[in-house]
Amino acid sequence: MIARWIVGPLLVGICRVVFAAEPAQLPELRDLDLTGWDCLSQRSGVARTQDGNERNIQKNRSPTEITGKISSFDFAGFLARAAENDRQIGRDHRRDLSPEQKEKVASLEKQIVSVTGWLNLAYQGVPETTNCRSKDFLDWHLELSPAAIDHPPQAGDATPIICEITPRTQALIYRSGVRIQKLAAFMRLPDNSFVATGSRPHKIRVTGYLLWDDEHNKADSDIGSNIEWFSAEGYHHPWRATAWEVHPILKIEDLGTE
Repeated sequence: MIARWIVGPLLVGICRVVFAAEPAQLPELRDLDLTGWDCLSQRSGVARTQDGNERNIQKNRSPTEITGKISSFDFAGFLARAAENDRQIGRDHRRDLSPEQKEKVASLEKQIVSVTGWLNLAYQGVPETTNCRSKDFLDWHLELSPAAIDHPPQAGDATPIICEITPRTQALIYRSGVRIQKLAAFMRLPDNSFVATGSRPHKIRVTGYLLWDDEHNKADSDIGSNIEWFSAEGYHHPWRATAWEVHPILKIEDLGTE
């Protein structure tokens, strides 16, 4: 039997939670076969702008072997590094960068980093230009938080660091034994309801490429320290602590629960 818990209005919008009796029915990582995917050779996807092309190329980097010493951060450390990156770039969007500033962004995005936090919420993305608007090949968004919580996003909660598994790295993560239903406490479904997985949030270490997702760099609506409001569609805002992400993810380590 599936029980439903209705959470009251959160400024605007209502957060609906479904406690799943059968977590196996929820979305999960797959050993994704990219053979025949017409977008595989299009690293820029179907972006129509120069900045969109540049962003998509970075998002669509292929799996690579992780070698040598990499920078490792806790939640606060990653945000401090992100703030320093923003200071060095000096602009909010790629389209406004000088050639020198573009070189700076390129050097930062070459880095492979690790960040540690709590996986309270995960969800599949929507069709987007990065993946040629495919409905079958989607990114996975992992919202990495500074503390474990026992509820889906609500007003007042700290905003997360966004980390993403792409179609190009999903099989790699799946074959390593990672299962999102085990690690995340909640998932968001396409109708924007939140589903309890039956698991407690796990602390995880995510390793992958540093990415500046400047498309989501608007103050109040995208970027902020705490969730303040919900849209009529059920999205929480601000929804992220920084425009800097780990994207694509190359490795996930399970550090356990509280």
